[in-house]
Amino acid sequence: MFTEGYINIHRKILNWEWYNDPNVYRLFMHLLLTVNWTSSIWHGTEIKPGQIITSVEHLSTETGLSKQQIRTALNKLQKTGEITIQTTNKYTFISVENYDMYQNSQEKNNLKADSEKDRSNKQITNKIQRK
Repeated sequence: MFTEGYINIHRKILNWEWYNDPNVYRLFMHLLLTVNWTSSIWHGTEIKPGQIITSVEHLSTETGLSKQQIRTALNKLQKTGEITIQTTNKYTFISVENYDMYQNSQEKNNLKADSEKDRSNKQITNKIQRK
């Protein structure tokens, strides 16, 4: 399990409809902390930031909630649009909707700035090489 980095949680979560439902809140926070934060490939399937391949059993083990509590919480989160779910006979593919809202803005700005610096440096290098 990844233990690097962090997510942004705005105080308005106190007004979120599931805030007072401990099982839904616990599962959602767990998902926010465990979904991919970078793109990767698993068994030929692309997993984008904000997505995870898991199972009800695995989520139950990780959160301490029963399988039925997990299924109920997943249904509530899906019903209200916090997540989308695709299931197969082997795993559950979960996407946290609006995942970018939970990412650190400063970290994104730093990555964007670094990317822009790299592009600028490449342009300068290309101009020098052409002369």
